[in-house]
Amino acid sequence: MGKAERNRKRRRQQNDRDGAWTNVPPHAVRGGTQAAVTLAADILEETQMPCRTTFMDDPMLGGPKATVVDIQSDGSVVTDGKVIDPAPVVLFEPVRAMMVKDTRTDTVYEARTEGIISGGFHRMPLGIMANFPAEGWGLYRTATGLMLRDTFGGVWAEGILDLDPAWVSEATSYGWVTVFFGPRLGLRVPPGKSAQSYTLQQRIAEFQQGRREGLCAAASVAWHPVAPKETMSWVLLPAGIFGQPLPLAYMPQFNFTHLGGPEAFGFVRTPEQFADVPPALGLAAEVTLTDVDLFQPHLDEGLNFVGGYRVPDGATDPGYTAWRKTAHAHGRILVITGHQDFPAGPEFRHDHPQVVVERARQVVRSSYAATVLVSETPRRPLLA
Repeated sequence: MGKAERNRKRRRQQNDRDGAWTNVPPHAVRGGTQAAVTLAADILEETQMPCRTTFMDDPMLGGPKATVVDIQSDGSVVTDGKVIDPAPVVLFEPVRAMMVKDTRTDTVYEARTEGIISGGFHRMPLGIMANFPAEGWGLYRTATGLMLRDTFGGVWAEGILDLDPAWVSEATSYGWVTVFFGPRLGLRVPPGKSAQSYTLQQRIAEFQQGRREGLCAAASVAWHPVAPKETMSWVLLPAGIFGQPLPLAYMPQFNFTHLGGPEAFGFVRTPEQFADVPPALGLAAEVTLTDVDLFQPHLDEGLNFVGGYRVPDGATDPGYTAWRKTAHAHGRILVITGHQDFPAGPEFRHDHPQVVVERARQVVRSSYAATVLVSETPRRPLLA
């Protein structure tokens, strides 16, 4: 059998295999089209995802481990019999997968998995459980759970969960955590199943299938037991806050750093009087049913994005719906950008209101502000 025939046979076997990852659905969009670009951007902006912490002796990962001291001629291994202290592990499973088919080779792959591998992670095929480092990546503890950032500070994954003190202690002791990332890690419950009926054996089978199909990436990542000093969180506040009429968006200054800082867009240190806040230069806001994005309207779509925020349950959140309508009614929003976390969210619900207000004023005073026009023209065409 020649090489060409072997390749054709391999592709036929791949296409015949029973699995959603290789069957192209009828509603798939063609690569390179505007619809594909829009869909890709929409999925890549989803950093909130199911997350689970565990240890390397988890049954999902093969159970307890021991040091290998010899390999027999038949391929079996001999261990020293001493169980290795299990290292801390975290699994991030995206809610949506973005399967891409290369029509030249008929191969199918998952875009985000390939992206994180290109950024320093390593593919974790079935039968191998290596633990190579991803230099420059970091796993951070946040007020609500965990956050995975790449070498450039970009957020790849965020998980909301209560951390087990024993897990945190081990992660801090090791100084690193093994991070698994992929769309088939056995975290999400499939349609027709419940958390109770989706058994451990079925979860293990899904995890193994994902590894077999090349959909699992992993790496040893540096552990940061405290949140980064540079905030990564957006906060939306209603019109009327601080006695000014515009809806307010507080965003991380990190988004402006690689573009010359907020001053390059006309932002100024937040003045005492909000009436003195100037308009931003070369910047516009797109406020949709689910997102608040800042972009540079004079640049091409692929280059114009500055920063954005996807509102959890934005389409059904009455608070955000009111915020969005007010933004469009005024045609402007007040944007404040800074390095510190803004004191908002459930973690402050037990604090005295006056203390929270004073803390908020302190954060605002150390930040930059400008008003930004709300664009009525989408920065990228909507996907039908």
